[in-house]
Amino acid sequence: MKKAVDGLILREAPIGENDKLLTVLTAEEGRITLTAKGARSMRSKVLSVCRLFTYGNFEYYEKNDRRWLSGGSANNSFFSICEDLERFSLASYIVQVADDITGEGVDASDVLKMTLNTLYCIEKGLKPHWQIKAAYELFAVSVSGMSPDLSECDLCGEGDKSEYWADVMNGSIMCAECMKKKNGGLPLPELDEYSARNILMPLDASALCAARYILSAPVSRIFAFTVTDTESIERLCKFAETYLLNHLERNFDTLDFYKAVVK
Repeated sequence: MKKAVDGLILREAPIGENDKLLTVLTAEEGRITLTAKGARSMRSKVLSVCRLFTYGNFEYYEKNDRRWLSGGSANNSFFSICEDLERFSLASYIVQVADDITGEGVDASDVLKMTLNTLYCIEKGLKPHWQIKAAYELFAVSVSGMSPDLSECDLCGEGDKSEYWADVMNGSIMCAECMKKKNGGLPLPELDEYSARNILMPLDASALCAARYILSAPVSRIFAFTVTDTESIERLCKFAETYLLNHLERNFDTLDFYKAVVK
């Protein structure tokens, strides 16, 4: 029996002489894997729906514990992303993160919606790349259940100071005053009392406000924030990336590629 599902291609890999293995993100089923026979042939009837970043409707059947692509149609190929190396590298990083934070047989509607919105922003140039990247990274943290508590200082409880330090591994913040008092003003040890690495990063009021907004905003409004100060932008971006990588406990080759492109 044939089935059909809407989804976004996160990954494509060649197998055999002319086939492809597709990783597709769907709302209801999470990540699924489709085998597309002959998809690398120019005469293939599924050629147009078997490209990275394509959002479409995929028809498939199940046989021998595998899903086999039988047809489909593209709703949005995000084709122009591939025409610019910086946009392509950023989009590649985004979909690799999406691949990492989703699983099979689980609801992924928010991740799919956010990833589609993000690719649209990249394709149309609606937001600066730093803003798109930081917002997606903190969204990924939030949807994975690893959000930091940025509401107030973990020591004194104040939440409206102008300068804070983010405690990345413990998912909290300390105000500048408490940071000076902690450990008697001496440099913090490499490991804290919970045997977690001490990764402390400065966050000024503007960067902290943006991070709080991203972590609490609905998917449809997640890019609706503004940071203009260069130092605040740098702090927000560094915090978002560092927090995500350390809590996922991995690096991404696509992130290295993106950094090499924008260097």
